Amino acid sequence: MSSPPPLPETIKNIRYPEVHERQLANGLRVLVVPDERLPKISIQLAFPAGRVSNPDHNLALVPMAVQLLREGTQNRSARQISDALDYWAIQFESKVAMEHTLLAMTALADYLEPMLDLLSDLVQNPAFPLEEIDRLRVRWRSKLAAQRSQPDFLANERVFHSLYPGHPYSKVTIPPPHLEQADQKSIRETLLRYFVPNDAYLLFAGPLDADLATRQAEKYFGGWPRQNFPALFYPSPRPQEHRPVCVVHRPDSVQSRISVAARTLPRAHPDSLIFSLANQVLGGSASARLFLNLREARGYTYGAYSLVKSYRYDGIFVASANVKMDVTIDSIQEFLKELERMTQQVPAQEELHRCQAELIGAFLRQTETAASVGNLELTRRIYQLPEDFYHTLIPTLRDIAAEQVHEISQNFFNPEKVLITVVADREAVEWPLSRFGKVLVYDSEGRKLSEGPN
Repeated sequence: MSSPPPLPETIKNIRYPEVHERQLANGLRVLVVPDERLPKISIQLAFPAGRVSNPDHNLALVPMAVQLLREGTQNRSARQISDALDYWAIQFESKVAMEHTLLAMTALADYLEPMLDLLSDLVQNPAFPLEEIDRLRVRWRSKLAAQRSQPDFLANERVFHSLYPGHPYSKVTIPPPHLEQADQKSIRETLLRYFVPNDAYLLFAGPLDADLATRQAEKYFGGWPRQNFPALFYPSPRPQEHRPVCVVHRPDSVQSRISVAARTLPRAHPDSLIFSLANQVLGGSASARLFLNLREARGYTYGAYSLVKSYRYDGIFVASANVKMDVTIDSIQEFLKELERMTQQVPAQEELHRCQAELIGAFLRQTETAASVGNLELTRRIYQLPEDFYHTLIPTLRDIAAEQVHEISQNFFNPEKVLITVVADREAVEWPLSRFGKVLVYDSEGRKLSEGPN
């Protein structure tokens, strides 16, 4: 008689890679994740400045400044920069997030110095040629126009503008007039003000040690003068006391984009992992409640999910789906029912264990390469997570009880205090939506058109 197959072993924890840290005299922090497996080095330069750093009068300055870095320096033209990237086979990426900006380069380890020479030139000697600013405006005009035809973009913009009115976290998009108003002087001043070595991180990942990385950092970035980093004022967002309903009018739309959202916890809050687990139960995967209800059981949509976006001082969860127009109201009712079920019922152990395994699996995939470990470390430092956060993440997740998930769900998944946003033709949804609360109607440019029936 054959014995049953062995059960998969549970991962209790992993040995998280060692990360070395040094600091230059100008304040630049040098991080090193040694990894000898491949002859490739990744460099990431991270600044604690992002979309929130844009002045209120122009939300285009930070993204334009970052995009224009590769379009010319005082020593290289845009063509020469492009040729250098090709010659040394350097992969270059830039990203402006809500509260940080990342510049990343990857190349063979033999080309470490050409890579550092180019990166240091981009950030220390930007030129912002007028002709490149004009070309960027042309490209981004069509890009911004195309965004406003996308329902998911319109829903996301309305969610942030409604949850964070007048707050830095509302700075999620670029108004087209700001693109035209941004000039060379203001772009340059923005870069020089926020992209400074003190409080920045230079991370190396690959086959090198901390001593070599520090020497190279000192050679190419040691002369970069430190400056005072401007403090940013974060007003307290207004609490959500009722359930607003927003419609973004998209004429002749045959589908509705539904988003149900609410403010939650900041990134470093002690209960953030518990809330992440609660979100995983609600809508974090195709095995979660929203998908099983709206897709599998009812066929309203191809997919319904929820996600968490966490920042230094606050966070939000957003549950969303694209649905057929004639089931918009029914779909919203199912979203609200699932939120209410989260507040009323303790998750079953089998469901809880599955969601814990999904989050642990996602974390393990982020530790597969030295560069991805570097991303984790930059996130930890930028958002001031505990030093042992990743070392203890797996056992911490496994120790979360179903009762803790239920308790935090009661605090944040109240269906009476969520923001409902629908991108659709107002003629088809405005009146039916009034059963959920006062309806505010906006056009695709974000202008309020009316307050509908209550």
